[in-house]
Amino acid sequence: MAFAVAVYFFLPSRTGISNGNDEGLSQFRVEAFKKETGWGYRIYQDTTAVIEQTSVPGVPGKSGFATEELARKTGQLVQRKLDQGIFPPTITANELDSLGIR
Repeated sequence: MAFAVAVYFFLPSRTGISNGNDEGLSQFRVEAFKKETGWGYRIYQDTTAVIEQTSVPGVPGKSGFATEELARKTGQLVQRKLDQGIFPPTITANELDSLGIR
């Protein structure tokens, strides 16, 4: 996590890149990945992974997300928070519930 903080604050700002879903410009992109215990996501700034989430945040244990879609949706929420300058981009239980993650 300390690495993510350092990268976020010390890498030069970019003019923005498309996040691939026509929601405007972002200097971050989300990539879901499969692991043994479910799905996770990474958030990249250019080619550098600044966040890797291998388990559902705020849920005890190390289980990943049930589906690729849920991992990607959560990653996109984190991406939006980063784009808004919210750091750390904490996810609440209510936000998880609104994404359909129980």
